[in-house]
Amino acid sequence: MNRFYPAIIFLSFTCATYAQDCVQTLRLARATYEQGRLHEIEGQLAKCLQPSGFGKDQKQERVEAYKLLCLSYIYLEEPEKADEAMLNLKRTDPYYEPNEAVDPAEFVALYNTFRKEPVYRIGAGLGVNFSQPNVSELVYVTEFTGDSKFKGSFAIQFGAAADVPLSLFNTTNKWTLHGELLYQSRKFQISQRESRGVDPGTGTELFNELQGIETQTNIALPVMLQYRFMANDKLNPFVGFGIAPELMLGRKFTVEKIRDGQPSVPEKREDFDHNTINLSALVSAGVKLPLRPGVIILELRYAHGLTNITTAEHAFANEALVLDYGFADSIFKMSSVSLSAAYVYEVFIPKKLKRKK
Repeated sequence: MNRFYPAIIFLSFTCATYAQDCVQTLRLARATYEQGRLHEIEGQLAKCLQPSGFGKDQKQERVEAYKLLCLSYIYLEEPEKADEAMLNLKRTDPYYEPNEAVDPAEFVALYNTFRKEPVYRIGAGLGVNFSQPNVSELVYVTEFTGDSKFKGSFAIQFGAAADVPLSLFNTTNKWTLHGELLYQSRKFQISQRESRGVDPGTGTELFNELQGIETQTNIALPVMLQYRFMANDKLNPFVGFGIAPELMLGRKFTVEKIRDGQPSVPEKREDFDHNTINLSALVSAGVKLPLRPGVIILELRYAHGLTNITTAEHAFANEALVLDYGFADSIFKMSSVSLSAAYVYEVFIPKKLKRKK
């Protein structure tokens, strides 16, 4: 290996020297442009605009070189070459924007004929949700002293996220089609209390209390239309609405029955029957914080269940719960509030836009 070290050192030195030479060449091209010798600039910059020209840490120098080349083509009335130079500039730095107060109007006008927005953004996110069942029909095995109590609980969700900027209603940079592929866990608690009469020795009323935690897992595909309602480039606040088809993978119910004056029925975990495909309506609000080369999305979302998780046919399907715990599955939909954070990488494909007729 040692015999390769001199070659590696020589190659590194040569590349650094060549990159430094390109910086000098850029200064020469700048002076040539200021002197009006525009036809010389292409030849001066040709080698440095090759992939082996400017170094990886010299992106701004490469951008300036393409800018000088583009300006020279504009004034030499070579529009196709000017377009190609602008395209290469935007490929080098998709976030580049001209300074309208300083840059020539012809250059700014040409820049405005090219697509500025990313074609799409793609990334991943993580969040937490608080879920609560909306019960439409309570189903009992025995008579309870009061209604079943359903208490929401927290769970996690994570998955992939994607944005596609849209031009709608004669506006740009306002609308976004946002989609996700999420793995969701949702939880809530159930408690039911029934009277067993009165203890003949003490006269104390006796109760049985069932306590359970339901855990649901599903794959969701939320699709939302987001609207940026305020021109704030630092926060990019938005609201959104959409729909989420859900594929339920399973329902687990961890249950225990506590009996006054008697041993409790021990804790047990059972599966529940359910509708496999469900649907939720979505509304949300959030911000998109630029963090190049991407965006951080912080979002608060409400999902309202449109379809029942269970039906009357599922109510007594689990015989172990019915016989041992006196529990039947009620009919309900699911609603949840989630808070999530995602990072999406922006993908630019520079393109000259067609003129509208």
